[in-house]
Amino acid sequence: MAYTPPFTITNDILNLVAEISRLLGRLEVSNPEMMSPQLRRGNRIKTIQASLAIENNTLTLEQVTSVIEGKRVLGLPHEIQEVTNAFRTYEKLSGWSGNSISDLLEAHGLLMYGLEAQADTLEIVALAFTEAKV
Repeated sequence: MAYTPPFTITNDILNLVAEISRLLGRLEVSNPEMMSPQLRRGNRIKTIQASLAIENNTLTLEQVTSVIEGKRVLGLPHEIQEVTNAFRTYEKLSGWSGNSISDLLEAHGLLMYGLEAQADTLEIVALAFTEAKV
């Protein structure tokens, strides 16, 4: 036997539900603090793992979570360092400007910290860019 609601679903009701959903979506985007901390953290961990996987980091989502939680993980040292660096960089992201070369250099430095590649390679590019603008 199908459930029959005690009201009739009309186009007006559907439009109001759609409008409420749209406004809630805008509120969540403009106020990310309203999202639960567990959801934000889970999304950040998934983003870090997926981003690093593109760069051939083989750590699983569970391993990335463990690294971020400070637990020991069996993996290549540079891959573990990449996870640590990415998490630290994401933590500072909201304080940076997308138009600032110094913020870009700081982010790059955090991402490259402790890795074989030199963080100052981006500084050479930034210096050339700055000189070209003058």
